[in-house]
Amino acid sequence: MIPEIPKLDAAPSYADMVKLRTESYNKTKGNLQGYDCPECLNRGYIAKFTDGVEFLSECGCMKTRLTLQRIKESGLENQLKSCTFKNFETDSEWQKQIKKSAMEFIQSDATGFFIGGQSGCGKTHICTAVIGNFIKKGRSARYFVWREDSVILKSLVNTSEYTERFKEFKNADILYIDELFKGDGTTAADIKLAFELIDFRARQCLKTIISTELDENALIACDQAIAGRIFQMSKRFRLVIPKDIRKNYRLRKE
Repeated sequence: MIPEIPKLDAAPSYADMVKLRTESYNKTKGNLQGYDCPECLNRGYIAKFTDGVEFLSECGCMKTRLTLQRIKESGLENQLKSCTFKNFETDSEWQKQIKKSAMEFIQSDATGFFIGGQSGCGKTHICTAVIGNFIKKGRSARYFVWREDSVILKSLVNTSEYTERFKEFKNADILYIDELFKGDGTTAADIKLAFELIDFRARQCLKTIISTELDENALIACDQAIAGRIFQMSKRFRLVIPKDIRKNYRLRKE
């Protein structure tokens, strides 16, 4: 009886080899710092093989890393760490309502969150907590600190640098405008800048968070068109804290 000749395994195909290579790459841990990504394991890229083509695709975490880098460069890194939902004081009913509304906004598909009114009542804190929560979910965000960024942009009007800088704020995945119209007085240039920014984001349905010391009437007095767009964007999440010095936590004695 002639012994049976064992069958040799077929040589792996090109597709099989590429598949093994991509799987091996995607299991390799990277060395990027600042954000721990479970998708790319901190490499920044994910290997893919589609329609016979092998390529590297940038991981979504790169937008988050860029956001964190920008925040660090802006000097707001410590603020992002300290201004969380966990340490937002809720001794009073109005504070509980602020926190409740902010947390609901995060879970919603709404595009606008607005909080105005009393200075020192926690407006920046709660808005920063919202931003921090979105970043943890992998979203990218930009801060627009009005009293600083508006001055820089106005000084660059009619230059290519203005166009590039402004474009980044206009197209940001999530934008936080901190202390809108904060300063010595609102000028025509301020109105033009704010309208162009807010109008664009309203039309594009981009998530925008706004804090200001102005209440609804004061905002209307500044410019009805800007106020109208803000109210339309944030109709489900619009809060105004009435002026009351007792709500200014910066003035409280320890």
